[in-house]
Parts: sequence; structure tokens; C-alpha cells
Amino acid sequence: MTIKRQYSLPNCTLILEGLSDGTSTTGQPDPRPIMSIVVNAECHFVGQRQPLTGGRDFLESLVSGVSNYAQEFLSTVPHPVASGNQPALLHLQPFPGKNRHRLIVQPNLVNSVGTGSSTGQTAVVSQPIHFDLTTVQLFDLVEAVDQFLADSRTLPDLTLKLKPVSKRDLTTREPVAKRAAPAALGVTSLAVAAIAFSLIPIPKVEPPKDTAPNAKAQATPSTTPTSSTTPTPSTTPTPNPTGTPTSTADLEALVASVPEITRPSQLYFLQRKIYNQIDLQWENRRELNRSLIYRLGVGKDGAILAYKPVNTAAGDRIDETPLPKLLYTPTNSEGAIAERIALFKVVFTDKGELQVSPWLGYTSKPSLGKQITDADQLKSLQQQLDDKIRPKWQGLPNSTRNLVYRVAVDKDGVFSDYEPQNQSAFDYLRKTPLPELFKNSNSKVDVEEPLAHFKVVLKPSGVMEISRW
Repeated sequence: MTIKRQYSLPNCTLILEGLSDGTSTTGQPDPRPIMSIVVNAECHFVGQRQPLTGGRDFLESLVSGVSNYAQEFLSTVPHPVASGNQPALLHLQPFPGKNRHRLIVQPNLVNSVGTGSSTGQTAVVSQPIHFDLTTVQLFDLVEAVDQFLADSRTLPDLTLKLKPVSKRDLTTREPVAKRAAPAALGVTSLAVAAIAFSLIPIPKVEPPKDTAPNAKAQATPSTTPTSSTTPTPSTTPTPNPTGTPTSTADLEALVASVPEITRPSQLYFLQRKIYNQIDLQWENRRELNRSLIYRLGVGKDGAILAYKPVNTAAGDRIDETPLPKLLYTPTNSEGAIAERIALFKVVFTDKGELQVSPWLGYTSKPSLGKQITDADQLKSLQQQLDDKIRPKWQGLPNSTRNLVYRVAVDKDGVFSDYEPQNQSAFDYLRKTPLPELFKNSNSKVDVEEPLAHFKVVLKPSGVMEISRW
């Protein structure tokens, strides 16, 4: 039997057709059969009449090509691809014009290209073809690829291997003339400033009058050197590489000073936690006319430690996002110590949608991480969760579909995580008690601590069902 999987976004749809090798799904939380063989892959873009179709090679090239270009586009750092003297089978490149990107596919990689006629005919490709995409279409394509990679029931053997750009590439890819320009401009500016200041008469300096009778006695003697001690200027700042940053400029220093969280299960937990925090606080969503992109540094407890605008609009309109008020502020003068951090890309789209993903993606398909398995403890935590949700759920008179969620609590019963499991659950999330429970918990659950996961079904009639995940 042919298996069909579809990953749909507003401007892009990825459709996969394949077969299963008969792997059993008994006892699995997801009853869908595993697609282990892909027969056909189609990529459709809104506004483009010609869908791309191909096989396994096309799909793998699409995944790697799109992911590499997206990283390069967002970080503005070129990502070298080792391809020898042969052109890449599928690659993207900036296209002249604002917010345009060209997707180029070699003819031996695709089976056919739809003609867009009413008969649905296809034409064999003999020359490289290209699609001109907008930035919104590019982001939807990236999201469709991310959804496919996160689907554990579709081609589980296909993973995306990403690695950071080496420092050698970071320095050598910037032209010498460009690197030397700031120094040359600085020398020129200094010379002009010296000439200008030489024409200004030297002002007369009068000694200040004491405003307090004991001013001399109150002066700090630590700045006066003596013959027995070495003077230490009091204005010299003391670096604190492990202190929690409180401004956007500290993100790079933070990245260089502490280890990075890269385990997929931990990144997946923090991704949902950051999404839920920001989603609850983001207001005035329809007032953006451009997408705002940021790079976030997040602690292992989910606290936002620092952020950095990626595009110009993000820097200009930071106050229209909830990031400034969600930025963690230390409660003491020394600041908290950031043991480890995770880096995320956060996009506030011009359509009012929030997108959160690991900065470098996942090295493998994530799991739910460590879980509480003790039967007695799970029974107690389930009852605590039931007592929190049931009194607050009043039902949805205008709906006919159940809302299904995965909800997690820590060992103390603190509401730590929630995730919609069907479209209705996503659409009516704000009409449920879950966001408010998450907000009121002020949960700072450690990413490495085990959680208890439960399936919560909220019925329109006001009935609630809860069971172990």
C-alpha cells in the first residue's frame, strides 16, 4: 500500500509518496506506518504553476541545499560545500532584487516538471531549471523541510548533518580591502579631527570650588599611588565571561564563554518552552509589515539570556516584540552564572506567525528526553494535573472536535510543557486553561531533569480525559 505524507505551509507544500518495509507500530504512540522507501517527492510553491518532482536523490539534495542556504542567508556567513569541480545538483543563490532567491536544479535530479496545463501533463527536463522564490516562500520551504525531518515516521534513516563554519572560512571570505577599510577610514578621520581641533583656542581651566566642607576628607585615596603599592586604576572594568548578559551586545561573548547545548531532546524541550513564553506575550501581531528575525541565547532552564537582531527591521522594531521584557535580569549585582546555553532562531513573521527553531537545526530527530517512569509517582502527578485543569475547562459550545495535547510536569507537579497534537488543539489553545497554567507556574525546569508526560483530551462538552502518554 502506498503511503502519502504532506507537509503544508501557506506558500509551500512538500508531498512524499512511498512504501513501508512492514515495521510494526504496535505499542507506539503514533499509529501511522513508517515510510521507509520514498517513491516520489513533490514540491509545490504558491504562484508557481510548475511543481518539482523527483526521487530519493532529489529529496536529499533539497533537504541539504535548502538547510545550508537558509543558514548562510540568516547568518550572512558563506557556507562552503565540498563538491569538487562538479556543480551542486540543487542549490540556492541570491537573486538580483529585493527579497528574491533562485532555486536551481540540475536536469538529472528531477523526473519531470509540471507544465501547469489543465491536462496535468509533464515535460521531461533536459536543461537546468530555476525557480525564483520570495523570502516568505523560502522560509515556508525551510519549515516544510523541518517538519519532514521532525517526523519520526517518515524516512527515519534520513538525517541532516550540519556543522559550524570553521574560523578559517570566517576570516578568509572577507576581502582584505573590506577588512582594511575601517582602519583606513579611522586614520583619515583622526587626521581631519586633529586639524580641526588645532584651530580651536585652548580654554582656561579654573580649579573647581569645593561644594562640601569635607570634600577633601571624603576623597577616595585608592586612586593615588604610593611608593609601597602599585597603582590600580579604578576605572578598569573586570571581565566576567560567565556572568549572565543583560544586553544584546553580550550574546557573542556568552557564546564564546560557555558550552553550547546541542542534544536534540534538550533543544526540542527548550524550543517549545521558548515558543510558549513568547507566544503568550506577543501582541499586535498584525502590525508588522516585515518579518523580524533574531538570534537568541537561552539557558538550560529556559531563561532568555541574550538576543541579537539578524535583519535591519528586527533592530529597528525590537520594542514591538516581547523579547525586551522576557530578557532575564539578574537579581544581584554579580549576575547569575550561565552554565550552558542553546541558540535559537526566532522569527516574528509579517503574517503574525511565530517561528522558533534551533539556530543550526537538529543533528538527529529529537525525542522527549528523560522521563519519569515510576508508576506510583506518575499516578500522583496525574491526579495533581487533573486537579489543575478540570475545574478550569468549561468546554467549547461552537466546536465539535476534541482538543488533544501532550502536557508535561516535573517531579513536583509543576506545569512545565504543553504541545498541541491536532489542528483544533492549536486553533483553540487560548480558550483552554493551559497557557494560563504555564504562565502562572513560572517554571524554571532544568532541561536535563526528567518529566512526566500525559495525554490530555479536552472535549467541547466540557469533559476532560487524561492518561499517561
